[in-house]
Amino acid sequence: MGNAEDGDFGKLAVALSFLTREDLEKALRLQADLGKLGVHKRLGEILLERKVLTRDQVLLVLRAQGKHILTCQACKKSYNVHHYRPYETYTCKHCSANLTAPTKAVDTAVNDSIMMSTAEFHTNAPRASDTTRTRQAARRPRPKSRSRIAKELVNLLSGYEILERLGQGGMGTVYKARDTIMNRWVAVKLLAPFLASDAEYVKRFFTEARNAQKLRHPNIVEAYDAGLAGDHKFFIMEFVSGPTLEGVLQKKGTLPEKTALEIVRQVAEALDYAWQRRIIHRDVKPQNIMLTHDRRVKLCDMGLSKDVTIDMSLTMTGSVNCSPPYASPEQAQGLKDVDCRSDVYSLGVTLFQMLCGELPFKGNSPGQFLIQHVTEAPPDPLSRNPKISAPIAKLILQMLSKAPDDRPTPSELARGLLKMLNGHQIRP
Repeated sequence: MGNAEDGDFGKLAVALSFLTREDLEKALRLQADLGKLGVHKRLGEILLERKVLTRDQVLLVLRAQGKHILTCQACKKSYNVHHYRPYETYTCKHCSANLTAPTKAVDTAVNDSIMMSTAEFHTNAPRASDTTRTRQAARRPRPKSRSRIAKELVNLLSGYEILERLGQGGMGTVYKARDTIMNRWVAVKLLAPFLASDAEYVKRFFTEARNAQKLRHPNIVEAYDAGLAGDHKFFIMEFVSGPTLEGVLQKKGTLPEKTALEIVRQVAEALDYAWQRRIIHRDVKPQNIMLTHDRRVKLCDMGLSKDVTIDMSLTMTGSVNCSPPYASPEQAQGLKDVDCRSDVYSLGVTLFQMLCGELPFKGNSPGQFLIQHVTEAPPDPLSRNPKISAPIAKLILQMLSKAPDDRPTPSELARGLLKMLNGHQIRP
């Protein structure tokens, strides 16, 4: 880990309240002294050896920096993979074998690093989604050739004909399929093959399916079925014909105030319904909000959702389970006691983006976003778009409060927005 990366590691550890500034300065001085003696150690190793940080805290900071430790089962070497993407394949520099997630406690003293291109988190960066996708896909004629997908997938599921790949995300690939029994279009998610043998990911995949099947609400993508087909784990859900909010923002930049508030109101209704069943989404962002042709909003991709009545972790030890540009401060700090107001924060970031054309915080790495969510006050929306009405600017800042107690619940938000839309003057 170079000097710049050590500095980022230290700043993030302080921002996450894992480390005091005094302890950081002591560790940096020790690192410099060791360097003079020809001993080069990463800051995380030093803090771990001195028992200032726990192993889990070191891993959490590494993941927040966009790094992930993988190991080679053949030669037992460990690597710090920068800008890790779970759907990519990484190989050992020593023996060329595939690297995998460790099956037991990770040794943070890695042998080497693997540098990948920097992941982009800018508003206009198109990314594949785990959800049903675009209006263009819906209008596309049924393909004469199914060369886009493997032949064995076409009739993989009894009663379904898989026709077209819609998108790929970190946990699997989503296809458009025809339900031959009900005569309707559906979306089929297949868990990525390299994750199918990972008990943690399989648990999370089926937890998504169970959570989604509990929810029957007009503003939530409906789940139909889940199960096994040979070596494949599948999840069948409603096919939504319409664009994502992310796609709309890429084209338009900003939305009219009334339109943005109506989208937020419907998402808040969905979050309130889920919270009544003690389920939180944990990944609210424009990519996971779809807009149908009849102006209905659909919240989708419950892949990070959590049933707070179940005492279990859905993530690997030391992970940051969120999308950093939209993460609440409590998510950024890796806190376990997270409730529906975390989703409200993420929705507040989304509303800011809809009305201002940019995110409240900017960064080129996950860690930069997380530090700002924890330590920096959000900018006044009026400073980015003076045309926003004052009550809405105030509401956005309330949704972006650092303390959850200072934010409205989804229910309060939905009721307040309904009153605004029906009575208060807002920009058309």
